[in-house]
Amino acid sequence: MAEESPDAGAVDAALARASRWLDDVPGVVGVGQGEAEGAPTIDVWMTPGHDPGQLPSQLLGLPVRVRDSGGPLEPQPD
Repeated sequence: MAEESPDAGAVDAALARASRWLDDVPGVVGVGQGEAEGAPTIDVWMTPGHDPGQLPSQLLGLPVRVRDSGGPLEPQPD
């Protein structure tokens, strides 16, 4: 029997929880919903040189994928 994919409420709950990592985990600069093999994921962007081992491999049943932000982010003037 195939595993059911999480509903939108589960994805929203996972994203809300993962957004806390922006303040709590050094190097996390972004969190968003992604997709792998047709199923939703929680994608987390980190600056190079930070330890992704601080993040879980799953959050509320959704896989967590760590992405490279490509470097430190600098605020841009308006």
